[in-house]
Amino acid sequence: MKNDSIAYVLGFMLAVSVLFGTAVSLVHHGTKDMLARNEQMHRNRTVAQAFGLEVEGRDAADYEQAVAEHVHETMLKADGRTWPVFQHPRPESGQKPDAVGFEFMGQGVWDVIRGILVLTPELDRILSLRLLEQHETPGLGGRIEEDWFLQQFQNIIPNWDSPKDRRVIIGQSLDPEAENRVDAITGATQTSQALMRMLNQELEAFRKAFMAYQAQAARQDNG
Repeated sequence: MKNDSIAYVLGFMLAVSVLFGTAVSLVHHGTKDMLARNEQMHRNRTVAQAFGLEVEGRDAADYEQAVAEHVHETMLKADGRTWPVFQHPRPESGQKPDAVGFEFMGQGVWDVIRGILVLTPELDRILSLRLLEQHETPGLGGRIEEDWFLQQFQNIIPNWDSPKDRRVIIGQSLDPEAENRVDAITGATQTSQALMRMLNQELEAFRKAFMAYQAQAARQDNG
């Protein structure tokens, strides 16, 4: 068969495709367990940071143990949605909850942003914000995961009397000292606005679902 014949070219392309396809498949199957372990470690580390847990070491087992001992995770379902919800400390500790968190998700400028927002049980104060995933522009929107930005959310007070899209403000406000405002990232207006829109939407939806859940639990306790 001639090297420049159509049959030879097609056969060569098919052989190369099969070879590389097989190699990619083998790499995927060989690393998927490791990737899953790394993802779980990242999630446990983020939960531990969000709740300010003391972690004895820096191994995956250390973060897993800290979260398992001090944070209770459950699923809250409402209006066709499901939120992973976290409570600290665990109910069996006998202590009154001092923090409740939930996993939020929304669209950033380029891709999905996921994170964990922790509030007081009354939902009247944000205690911390940590990100699980973001794909914004490095050096610009990607700075939303930097500590200086995330630390601004500690102890800010959502203004539940404001319009739904202004409960939390990222950026300029008529009142620079407003208790529900943090500074935006210079040069990353779109990412800042996307995160603000996302947080306000998620806060509104979660608050509605969480209050309904609490009311139902209260009725069951009284019944």
